[in-house]
Amino acid sequence: MKKFLTIVGNRPQLIKLDKNFKQVLVYTGQHYDECLKDVFFTGLDIPRPDYDLRATELGEMTDKIMAVIDQEQPQYVIVYGDTRSTLAGAMAALYKNIPLIHSEAGCRSFNDKMIEERIRTIVDEIAIIHFTPSLQCKEYLERDYKKVTVYNVGATQIDAMYSTFPTTKPKDAYQYIVATIHREENTDRETLSQLIKTLGKSNKEVRLYCHPRTKKLLENIDFYGSVKVLDPLPYKEMINAIAFADKVVTDSGGLQVEAFFLKRPCITLRNETEWTETVEQGWNYLVGTDEAKILKYLNAELPRGKGDLYVYGGGDARLKISTILKNL
Repeated sequence: MKKFLTIVGNRPQLIKLDKNFKQVLVYTGQHYDECLKDVFFTGLDIPRPDYDLRATELGEMTDKIMAVIDQEQPQYVIVYGDTRSTLAGAMAALYKNIPLIHSEAGCRSFNDKMIEERIRTIVDEIAIIHFTPSLQCKEYLERDYKKVTVYNVGATQIDAMYSTFPTTKPKDAYQYIVATIHREENTDRETLSQLIKTLGKSNKEVRLYCHPRTKKLLENIDFYGSVKVLDPLPYKEMINAIAFADKVVTDSGGLQVEAFFLKRPCITLRNETEWTETVEQGWNYLVGTDEAKILKYLNAELPRGKGDLYVYGGGDARLKISTILKNL
């Protein structure tokens, strides 16, 4: 029986795990705060990792993953998405000559200035098996890499979302906006201050759920109007909050997909996205940090997008992946 070593390190990767698939689970420690890690293991009944590396820097992660590979001797290494942990897992597999499997492969924003975009392309180059969240991602891989093994399985985060239902409608449903800001390009003092000022002009309360890093940056920034700063929510509670929000404002890739699936309009604080289907289907508006563009959509009654919510699969991506892996 093949042994799989799976590398995860943050919230989006934790919620995508298949807890029923036999694997050696390595948590890098990229998200080390309790509100970003522990609540997901308990709230989603995810098994505790076999290894908690407590590493936040790329080199340290890579070295520690290589040590785990030496100890476990897996036949394959699995990584998710486009984070520092993803790259560390891919580099460790490359150094140790272990075949790499990339889940959520083929996503492209075509902005090479984004570190996530560079990580995606590097990891896709190293991987020998690619699991894509959409047909478009599969087409990108087959266009750019002539000899690749690609399976379009859908987005594993859709599987996770099905496990959160039914949601509970709050008394203030559709009277608030869910917001997150965490990307480096949006969290320098000047840009972050301007974004907070702009969001403060909302005609509805903006609930800004902050990573610890962003919250620390906000300590010396004045707040305006409608913005309310809150700690991150556990996964199920966050999905419930999105489901009954008037809109979502974010620079997170994961929240774009979650808002799309829940049919909530999303205002994305970026000029491009790797989740292009959300824009094409009319649920996602790319505004960058332009105040006029943000306000145009922030206080407007936005039309409903198209109804094709199956561009990222029907919630069976984990089953498809595990079936393929068991037959390698």
